[in-house]
Amino acid sequence: KGAIDSKYFITSLTFIKINVCKYKTMKWFKWILLPLSLIFWLITEIRNQLYDFGILKTKEFKLPIIGIGNISVGGTGKTPHTEYIAKILKDEYKIALLSKGYGRKTQNFNYVHTNSNPIEVGDESLQTKRNFPDQIVAVDHHRVNGVEKILSEHQNIRAIILDDAFQHRSIKLGYNILLCDYNIPFYEDYIMPVGKLRESRKGIKRADYVIVTKCPQNLKKEEAEKIANKINKKEIFFSTIKYEKVIAVFDSKKTFDLNKQSIIVVTGIANSNPLLHHLNQLNVKANHLKYADHHNYKNADIKKIITAFKTDINNEIILTTEKDAQKLKEYDELSSFPLYYLKVTVDFLWNKDKFDKKIMEYVKSY
Repeated sequence: KGAIDSKYFITSLTFIKINVCKYKTMKWFKWILLPLSLIFWLITEIRNQLYDFGILKTKEFKLPIIGIGNISVGGTGKTPHTEYIAKILKDEYKIALLSKGYGRKTQNFNYVHTNSNPIEVGDESLQTKRNFPDQIVAVDHHRVNGVEKILSEHQNIRAIILDDAFQHRSIKLGYNILLCDYNIPFYEDYIMPVGKLRESRKGIKRADYVIVTKCPQNLKKEEAEKIANKINKKEIFFSTIKYEKVIAVFDSKKTFDLNKQSIIVVTGIANSNPLLHHLNQLNVKANHLKYADHHNYKNADIKKIITAFKTDINNEIILTTEKDAQKLKEYDELSSFPLYYLKVTVDFLWNKDKFDKKIMEYVKSY
């Protein structure tokens, strides 16, 4: 039951793929991994069938539960979309946001506080709590236990948002939202480790809505219609990354104008290409220090970042992501350097009001 939820299993498959695909002149070489993909497909298929036939039980709760997830490994924008939905609801309802707390060193239930250690609660959940300090944010590797714990201690909760919940079928979701990266669409991908899919493409039938994320802002409706036809779901929305202010990590009142500057960029995210593309459009000269997704920074990393910044006298700031900022903020030695993060949100290309209304009406219906 828990095999495909294990971050270690997925990370191992990804590691195998990365090392095999270092042979860039032999792109066909990844197909040697096909037997592993068949095994992974079989495991996920059996698990889904066990849930479909009721052998593995799904628990239903008497309040609105919205799940956001994907069927691909890597960043499709789950946390920004989770926070987008939280913004829709937060002014009218007391809500809770629950995630597994990916990247933390524990698996038990924890409430996230604004001063929590990211190693204990995860960087993304800490980011969410700092963006929504008045809402309940919690982490638990076992989602059913997490929901039960929240409801037993906070009777005024009106809705729960589950981050990265598409494969966590132990909870019945009222709204099951599936994200699809515009740049790496799941309908052109394959099961791990040949591709990046966590399960078969037919898993999308469980989704109530699909959001195609990270779309170019000038995406034409004709192309969007072609994508929608390939996904073949009734309700499909298209969102784009919205880059906002550049904010100082140790002083949120300070901002910075990136245009035509020379900077150091530090990222520990799944896909940094959209960020680098954005910086390129601003004519930013960026020296990129790239780390693995959810990287736990160590003293050696901090020294490397500081050395890189000092190497070029033209460097104005050290820029990182909001997620990475949660961990880098723990290092006092960086407080004497101009460390900033780029605030990122999402926006819908079309039908934003329709999406917002659906979320609000669903919660109101209870």
